[in-house]
Amino acid sequence: MHNITKIKLFRILLRITYLPSLIFLYPWALFRKKSVSGIFFFFDRYAMGGAQRIHLDILKSIPEADKIVFFTRFSSNAVFRDEFYAVKNAVCQDIHPWCDYLILRLFSVHYFSFYINRHSQAHVFGANSTFFYDMLPFINKKIIRTELLHNFTFGKNGMEFFGLENHRYLDNRIIYDYYTKANIEKQYADYDIDKSFLRRILFIEPGVDIPPEKKKSFDPPIKIICAGRGGPQKRIWLINRIAEYLIDTGATVEFHFAGTMVNELSEKLKAKALIHGEISDPVKMAALMAESDIALLTSSYEGFPMFIKESMANSCIPVVTALPGNLMHLKDRYNSLLIHEILDEAKLIQEGIQIIMELTRDRNLCIQLSQESYIYAKQHFSRDEFNKAYRKLLTRKA
Repeated sequence: MHNITKIKLFRILLRITYLPSLIFLYPWALFRKKSVSGIFFFFDRYAMGGAQRIHLDILKSIPEADKIVFFTRFSSNAVFRDEFYAVKNAVCQDIHPWCDYLILRLFSVHYFSFYINRHSQAHVFGANSTFFYDMLPFINKKIIRTELLHNFTFGKNGMEFFGLENHRYLDNRIIYDYYTKANIEKQYADYDIDKSFLRRILFIEPGVDIPPEKKKSFDPPIKIICAGRGGPQKRIWLINRIAEYLIDTGATVEFHFAGTMVNELSEKLKAKALIHGEISDPVKMAALMAESDIALLTSSYEGFPMFIKESMANSCIPVVTALPGNLMHLKDRYNSLLIHEILDEAKLIQEGIQIIMELTRDRNLCIQLSQESYIYAKQHFSRDEFNKAYRKLLTRKA
């Protein structure tokens, strides 16, 4: 079933349950303690992922403001849980049991809407949370409503359709790559959405910490890092095949894996690679990247990954698929080496192997790409502009 159909059907059910919710739940919403600042965040989960790292940075951009954070999906791991719950002046609550089950969700949407509407100067921010979108038609129009859209998934079940169906209720739609902006523009045209709503799109580039530049020697073995979460989008099975081939043929490489994708590696590769598990400490993650030479990803779609930004800030050479989001920052043989084949997996694997083999043979090329990668990160990925933009957005009164 298409997400648009699901959204419309569920909205009918929400209208049906509005009156009983008003009678039985509104009094409970009145008893709940009001937020001092009226800043509410609805995120999907606190499990490991690049999106979650951005969510953490958003919260940390307003350390002085009280904020309430709701997690609306089950988290498959607790890698970032402690970091979320330790954010200054943040109260975090995992409400996924109230969101996962249809009957409970039909009423909890109204309960949280009632509660938020008690705040005349509120700001509601949602990212990757369908529960947030379900609330939007019931949120007072005087309240600022902001969505962060990480990327398009190009399928009938994409998150982008929730933004489309709720475009009238969103005051701000934040994106951080121009390919996503172009996709929204095309989507609006395809669905006859008035162009005036395009003015609600905001571009805020996520930032990362930029350490002092580390000059790398690129002595063998060349260290290759792959980090983050797994899933079909990341196509870890392609990295697995690239790594197995290089190891079997005696290439002077050393593979490092950190994150939840480890479960998707073959037993053969696990035995020959260095497995670091899930690393929640950003200092430890940065140290691992500082010791690595190449950052490898074979994703089929995504925006520009935080993993690649962080690796470039640590002088790693990106070797990634030439996705539109990556092309926003990466130029082949300038600050990266791009895998141009996207769809044909056999050709992609062969191209990835050839690129890595070239790097093992050409130390000067490695040094050049590493230096340009770091310089680009320092010039474009500073956290300061990110913090300024979010402080301005989130502390603005309705």
